[in-house]
Amino acid sequence: MAKKGFLAVSTLLLLVLITFTVQAERLVVINIPAFTLYLYDEGVPIREFPVSIGTELNPSVLGETTIVNKVEDPTYYPAQGGNPIPPGPENPVGTRWLGLGFSGYGIHGTNNPGSIGSPASSGCIRMFNEDVEELADLVQVGTPVKLIYQTVIIQEDPLLHTKAITVYPDVYKQGVSSAQLEEELDRLGWSGVFRPALKSLLKAPTEEPSALAWEWPLVLNSGEGELKSTERIAAEWNGKFFLPYDLPFDPRDETAFATVKWGEEYYLPLEYYLELTGLGCSLDEERLIFHSPTAYLGDKILGTALLFQNEVYLKGPAVSPRLMPTQCGAVIFWGEIYLPARLIVERELLGELRFVWPPEANVPTSCSWLHP
Repeated sequence: MAKKGFLAVSTLLLLVLITFTVQAERLVVINIPAFTLYLYDEGVPIREFPVSIGTELNPSVLGETTIVNKVEDPTYYPAQGGNPIPPGPENPVGTRWLGLGFSGYGIHGTNNPGSIGSPASSGCIRMFNEDVEELADLVQVGTPVKLIYQTVIIQEDPLLHTKAITVYPDVYKQGVSSAQLEEELDRLGWSGVFRPALKSLLKAPTEEPSALAWEWPLVLNSGEGELKSTERIAAEWNGKFFLPYDLPFDPRDETAFATVKWGEEYYLPLEYYLELTGLGCSLDEERLIFHSPTAYLGDKILGTALLFQNEVYLKGPAVSPRLMPTQCGAVIFWGEIYLPARLIVERELLGELRFVWPPEANVPTSCSWLHP
């Protein structure tokens, strides 16, 4: 009998030890701007719950603490006095109370489920009753709790290695978003992030993961061997490239519906840019390279060509001398002057022009250059 008693006591102690060890490895993290409570087990998030937080006048306390008590179907005692409210549907703290080490603060249920996801409490963390009941079963007295204020979260998918950023509103107006963004980028060691897109997100938080945009230097291969670069950069975002739209912006133009505004600038999708200019493009590990076509009339090379506003322009050749000045409507592109082809080629021969791109150039099949 003594052996059985010893075995029973030993088994009980072992179960208590195992339970304590498991619970000690759990951690509750509450991110105030995200209105979200996360439960971690051995550093891995296993549950995520929406919460309500304190208002700006009565903000939730930040810092590290523990769960100091657990109460099932608590009675509510108003801080300003008055009659206690017994358990039931009218109880402001709902069906569970998880007291925190911060005096007077806790994680609890609510009789006002519509407040979840907003700053509505006097500093406590409110949860849906069914959520706090689940949480109460997963934690014990002594479980660590961290209340943090992180408006910027940058993550990398462990399988696809895609990088995303989530920006939450600065609900308590602490002005920390820009600093947290820089801290996150420094911590991760990520360079080449396209900053205008990030600044736009900081001004208008979406509270949803958004793909990071990346910088790509722009290079023009004019078709004559030389490379020209520009200080302007393209953005790669969601698998697409966008280029600065440095023309006067006309919202009536069809391209206006395709542009994206980051900061004070507009950016045009790459496919629109290629159709607008007649360029081809290719990509190496560090640059987005544009390729100008070479214009031919029969076997005669006329030089580098450009298409703009449905007209062919040519760079380089001189035009026939005229005694009187003539307005020709030249355009400037990448620092070079292009003249209308109609000033260089007789009008009846314009239809015989043909264009050749370098073999590495990717040219849109819809490009009107293919049918000049």
